[in-house]
Amino acid sequence: MGVFLDANFVRDRETLLLDFLSLKHCKHAIIFDCLSGQLEPQQKEVISERKLVLQTAGSRSISVRFVDISSSSWQHNVLAIFTPRQYAKLCCVLDYQCPGASGLLEEVSKYRFLNNTFSWLLLARTTTDRREVHRVLWNTTGIQMNTDLITADATSDGAVNLFDIYSKGRHLCKDVYRTLYGSWRKGEGFSLPANYSGYRIRQNFNFLQLRGVTVIDRENVTSGMVDQLLAEPGLTKGIVAFVKYHYALLVVLRDFHNFTIKYRPTRGWAGRLPSGYRLGLLGVVQRHETDVAATGIIMRLSRQPELDSIHYSWAFETGFIYKITPDIGSKSEGNGFVAPFSPSVWIAFLVSLALAVVVLKYLARFSERWLRACEPSRATVAYLVDVVSCVAQQGVPYVSRLVPARVALIVLLVANLVLYNYYTSTVVSGLLSSQMIGPETIPQVIDSTLKLSLTDTGYHRILLREQTLPYSTQMHDRKAIPPRSPDDLPLFTDVNHAVPFLRRGGHVLHCELTEVYPAIANQFTANEICELRMVEGLYKYDIRVMAFVLPKHSMYAEMFKITLMRAQETGVVKRIYRIHKIAKPICQGSATVYSVELSEVLLAFIILGGCKSGGNGRFKCRSASGTQMMLMV
Repeated sequence: MGVFLDANFVRDRETLLLDFLSLKHCKHAIIFDCLSGQLEPQQKEVISERKLVLQTAGSRSISVRFVDISSSSWQHNVLAIFTPRQYAKLCCVLDYQCPGASGLLEEVSKYRFLNNTFSWLLLARTTTDRREVHRVLWNTTGIQMNTDLITADATSDGAVNLFDIYSKGRHLCKDVYRTLYGSWRKGEGFSLPANYSGYRIRQNFNFLQLRGVTVIDRENVTSGMVDQLLAEPGLTKGIVAFVKYHYALLVVLRDFHNFTIKYRPTRGWAGRLPSGYRLGLLGVVQRHETDVAATGIIMRLSRQPELDSIHYSWAFETGFIYKITPDIGSKSEGNGFVAPFSPSVWIAFLVSLALAVVVLKYLARFSERWLRACEPSRATVAYLVDVVSCVAQQGVPYVSRLVPARVALIVLLVANLVLYNYYTSTVVSGLLSSQMIGPETIPQVIDSTLKLSLTDTGYHRILLREQTLPYSTQMHDRKAIPPRSPDDLPLFTDVNHAVPFLRRGGHVLHCELTEVYPAIANQFTANEICELRMVEGLYKYDIRVMAFVLPKHSMYAEMFKITLMRAQETGVVKRIYRIHKIAKPICQGSATVYSVELSEVLLAFIILGGCKSGGNGRFKCRSASGTQMMLMV
């Protein structure tokens, strides 16, 4: 905050200075004055003033540092004085009548140090004309919207009226404004109005036209078309979802602060020529050729020295999306015919059947020997057929007269009934279940037979061209390079063209998921929505939350940050987020039944074919033997 003493008020400078430091809660101060190059009496006066200031500041626990700017060719490095690691609040006192004051103000304005991080007190030692104060203000190009600056007018009753100084944009050739801040009297200190807020005083930009920049990947887009394109509901060709979201936030700022924007559309976010010249939106922002950016940016560490972020809310979620079809995966693991039972259960089951054959065979022999009961002699294969009939729940062709054999058959039938019901219910529930099938990771997507497409956006084209993200090289070599037929979905496409191919199956689309959800909700049936599967995208290794950015040290950053914070607290940001961040359609259909593949029941057909081959071979042998016996007769 700078204080200029006008008129005839030159007494009690030190008292006003120290009251200013206490008002701003500054515990550290830098005083720029001129000591050398003056006459001896003036030097003694400056030295005595320094001693008085140091003594009084020490009693208030305030540390003071003096810097001499007597020479007009003052060459102090302001970056060495205002280091990046500054105290939370630093007060700077400047005698603007010193020869080196203009050079200091020029350097300070160049590095944007006249912001609310520093409280400036510009205080002349002698009486000054009001026109001189106006000249200093007009020549100081660093006065901004967030400048902490005050002028003072002495009144006839000994009071000093303080005025808050700011500008809506000196770089836009706007004037310097002043607002009554309060008054000061000796012995009484500062008298400030209740609930004074610089934010409320400066929030009305009064139809100021700011410079804006955004990303629209289309040809022949002029500045006058930007508002119309970004305000269109739904998807627009060449405009991604998060650009429209951040434009909506910028509209909130525009309407609240009462300003207009003249946009400069660019085709991409970033780029660099071999000479080092920055391209795209980031280049425009870095060179301070814009005031606001109507888009979000992934705020990597390398970009923090170039940009100021004022808001984080948009989650950048990309992914692969495809529809399940039987040819890209199997619902059950391994062979579907044996999947309901574990290998140990199958082994125990086969052993039990073998024991049943042995028990039935030897029960007949034991009954004939011990019970003296006559049973027709039967081959071992006959008992095997009885056991298989029990397993198939078809009954047995021959019922023994022996009670032990009947009890054994009943036990075998009941046991196989339980196993048969469990087996069939497991198969049916497995067919009706909605287990995840198909590719579940990026490498599996690359290895699958799915045909890959990407939304036609600048970051996707750069992704395949530079191949810096994990798996991007493999995806380019195996999915992008192979040729495609004219009837196929192209590599780069738009969402509306891609959704019918996704519904058909056999295609996978990499996109920002919220862009494809509305088209899916309109074109997919309830059952088809349940068949959709998502895999995390290539940008999952990057920062997920996007930043609303301004140029570095922007004068509007603090004010816009407060406005967006209040909009978030009142629910405005949440409403805008819900409008633009469409959620995934809910699966409300019935369970999908997937057809049983031949590979899943191949073992059953092998067993059936083997049994038929064995039976036919034995029948041919018996037929040949019978024919030979008939010929002998």
